[in-house]
Amino acid sequence: MPPLILITRPIEAANSFAARLAAELGPQAEILLAPLMEIRQLPDLPALSVYRTLIFTSSHAVDAFAQATTCRDFTCYAVGKATGEKASACGLSPIVGPGTGRELAIRIRNDAPATPCLHLRGDHVAFDIAGYLNSAGTETHDAIIYEQVPLPLPDDVIARVLQAHTIVVPVFSPRSAQLLLDALPNGTNLHIAAISNAVAEVIPSAKAHRIEVAETPDGPAMLACVARLWSHANRLEGRDRPQ
Repeated sequence: MPPLILITRPIEAANSFAARLAAELGPQAEILLAPLMEIRQLPDLPALSVYRTLIFTSSHAVDAFAQATTCRDFTCYAVGKATGEKASACGLSPIVGPGTGRELAIRIRNDAPATPCLHLRGDHVAFDIAGYLNSAGTETHDAIIYEQVPLPLPDDVIARVLQAHTIVVPVFSPRSAQLLLDALPNGTNLHIAAISNAVAEVIPSAKAHRIEVAETPDGPAMLACVARLWSHANRLEGRDRPQ
């Protein structure tokens, strides 16, 4: 049985990534969407007039910001390319970071932008940017403008996972990694494509047959990582299949 690709991102991001993956791998790849969290935007922003610099570490935060206000006259930092593209599309002019919160915080510290800064974020983050920048002397506040609400795996998804010999899963955040471990049955043969070392560190080696970290923390590198894992697992399945 060919490996199953399980995509657990929020539904909009899951659909986009699945479409690119299907175009890359072709119709022989089975891709199952099973979001483990739902994005719920919060209606209110803090008073923006006191802030000079905005920081975004996800496209969800950009969406929530853009829907809540028409203000765009800020210095703006985006964690990586996808978030930067979203910020540009809504009328901001982002300075795009290298892909992780820690690296972005170092960039902001070195740039010494106008302060105070405001990190607009979800209710869970992989790295405390405001804490880091404040400790470095760059006044930074943060505001939660969307929630990441956990979702259970439906019974039919669990049944399909139990049928599959090998599951290839792209994981985009440490919290997503933990939700995945909590949701899947014990003994699942996981091949994990992790967007960063921080994600890989959440997953015990005993819980995954294989963990590979993407070369860079972005969508194209994750796409390539998943394709490599799927191709490798597919070859193994072929060798194990009765002749």
